[in-house]
Amino acid sequence: MYLRQSNKWKEWLLQEAIEQAAGLPPVVTQFLRQLDHNLGPVDGGHLVWIGKSVREQRHPQLFTREELYEIRRHLKQAVRTTLQKRGIDDNEVFGELWAEALAPLIRFRAEIDKQSPNIADIKIFKKNFLKNLRKLEIEPEFIKGLDSYVDEHMEIGVRNHFQEWIKPIMALLKVDPLSYDDLREESGLEMAAIAAAEIAANPPKAKEQIIHEFDNGYFWYDIRSNHCDFEAKKMGHCGKGEHGTLVSLRSGEGRSVKPMITMDFDGSAIYQIKGKANSAPAEKLWPYIHWFIENMGVERILEDGRGSADGEGFFKLLQHLVKKYGKEGTKQIRFEESWTEESDELLNQFEPTIETNTQTFLELHRAEEGGDAEVGVMLRHQVFWPVKDIIVDEDTHRLRWEIKQDAQSYADDTLYPNPRVLRADVFPRGVQDGYSESAVLRIEMAWENNFEPTDIEDEEEVKQELGLLLEYLDEIQHLSQWLVNPNARHPDAEFNYGEFKERVRKRLEAYGVYGGGDTSAPLQEQRIIQRWSKIIK
Repeated sequence: MYLRQSNKWKEWLLQEAIEQAAGLPPVVTQFLRQLDHNLGPVDGGHLVWIGKSVREQRHPQLFTREELYEIRRHLKQAVRTTLQKRGIDDNEVFGELWAEALAPLIRFRAEIDKQSPNIADIKIFKKNFLKNLRKLEIEPEFIKGLDSYVDEHMEIGVRNHFQEWIKPIMALLKVDPLSYDDLREESGLEMAAIAAAEIAANPPKAKEQIIHEFDNGYFWYDIRSNHCDFEAKKMGHCGKGEHGTLVSLRSGEGRSVKPMITMDFDGSAIYQIKGKANSAPAEKLWPYIHWFIENMGVERILEDGRGSADGEGFFKLLQHLVKKYGKEGTKQIRFEESWTEESDELLNQFEPTIETNTQTFLELHRAEEGGDAEVGVMLRHQVFWPVKDIIVDEDTHRLRWEIKQDAQSYADDTLYPNPRVLRADVFPRGVQDGYSESAVLRIEMAWENNFEPTDIEDEEEVKQELGLLLEYLDEIQHLSQWLVNPNARHPDAEFNYGEFKERVRKRLEAYGVYGGGDTSAPLQEQRIIQRWSKIIK
């Protein structure tokens, strides 16, 4: 039990013990004890740990250059006063004494230029500095004042820079002393303060977060977050959910609370049912899972044991749950994968097999993105042709529109499945890689489709839409191979990339803007300009 303020003698002993154990100056210890009086009481050993953490904490503003300059300024005056009292008025003697008195200050400044100081550094500096000044018989009043000045600024530094870190630590240790073991594992005072705030915000047994408490003291607990460090440490897994929020089967009180099952639950579906180290929960805990399923509106169970080394354990658990709650059971729980999971799994399966390069791009919209359950697949491809430089300076809107329409017609004839031509753009020479010696025309086209069952809860509709998605992804996979490497296309495929490019090229020649061949003939340039002017008009 922490000693009360009224017990002056024992209070003095405790202060002395903290000062010796933590290695803090009395003024800093007094400040910590005042915080402890306001926020605590904290166990004496915990207070010593806080003190040691304060002592070792570095901070760039703990003892500033401005403060050192102030000491230097007063020291110089003190050296002059010391020599005046001795009746010495000699610049050479002053210079020697000033250099000797200043030496510890110079060394300390060189050290803090390399690394921000902590309380321990400042204590050592003060001790050596004052010892040197006494040896040089510098004015005693200055030594006394310097002693107080350094202590005062150490206390100010702790008050200004560490107080906001100390407060959450003390507040937590007051109500939950067992959290000390968790806090002292953190690296430094700031990280311990962050951990303390997280622990305080996520208590292991907040009354309002208890879903149900059983007669034996076990209780289902709503963590109200998709992440919990406490759960992760105690259970030996990541402590994260990907779909809903975490719920935990626990027992015990305070920091002695013991989690036994972690589930990821979104209000209707259970996505994970994990025991220690991602294993299947022990069979003796299955009745508590039954209670949750039967009382919490569970409609689907999507745990399948993947990613766990305990495959056999999960197989037994799921077999048991299917038997109890499946189509032949009493509650009719669905165990099939939902549209979101299965469609996203298909996208993940095909994504690495669809080829891309600097001209071919894949864009996927997953069902879980945006919350609308729609899946989108788009394969974009860019094709380039060299064109005359002269057209870059003209209003190319009409020409681009004409070529876009032509390109769509050629794509419908030569490329199956048919893409949608998105745009036709003209770029000056040097803008697009690969055609730096001339201006270029770029046509961008896309193969795209969206998928979503009318009712994502209808199993038949979901299966039908998944089948369509699978067919389309397979088609896009082959398309990507033909686009990235035209020689890879099957001879029987209705996809003639070379013919498409050739038709566009001939059309550009007909317009008089194709950039192939001799681009320097003045007569040819005049004809191009004339033809181009007619197109614009």
